[in-house]
Amino acid sequence: MSQNAKLPYGLMAELGRVPAGSPPPVHLWEPTNRYAIDLCIKANGDWVHEGALIERPRLVRLLASVLRRIGEDYFLVTPAEACQITVEDAPFLAVSLLSKGQGVNQQLSIITNVGDEIAIGAQHPLTFHALAEAPVPYVEVRDGLLAKFNRPCYYDCMGHLAEAGGSDDASLGLWSGGLFYAVPEMGESLDGDDA
Repeated sequence: MSQNAKLPYGLMAELGRVPAGSPPPVHLWEPTNRYAIDLCIKANGDWVHEGALIERPRLVRLLASVLRRIGEDYFLVTPAEACQITVEDAPFLAVSLLSKGQGVNQQLSIITNVGDEIAIGAQHPLTFHALAEAPVPYVEVRDGLLAKFNRPCYYDCMGHLAEAGGSDDASLGLWSGGLFYAVPEMGESLDGDDA
């Protein structure tokens, strides 16, 4: 049985109406029909439905385009319905890092596991979360949906560390989009921590 046939019929029918090209306006949709489905975005970026890996990149990209975070919960939304899903860590992975310029003029961008290019800056800020006792960078893709840096992207990112540049500030971090994102030292409070 194809992975399409396994997904809820109503969701697939509504996804068929999503126009190609520009991202759908999921932030405007307020469906009243809500229910949970057995779909999980694993910490490694895999999308698993009823225990089966969704292997079709186009289907994953389509589903990702209608992903929405409401509070702490994640939903695949259409104008008619919202299907609650599970996300183990972040719904997206940063799999590649692009860099232009240097220092304060540096612009970093990520490529996500679904092919989106996101420029790190005021609209897509960088934050750090403590995982395995080390600060791990995340970028906001849209509306509270984060992309976690995978290991190669993390190491590439750390290769761009620089000092803040102020006379009183010797902290290390990353410049992007005219903003400085300090990498917290262990023991400091990190964005995204519960503490």
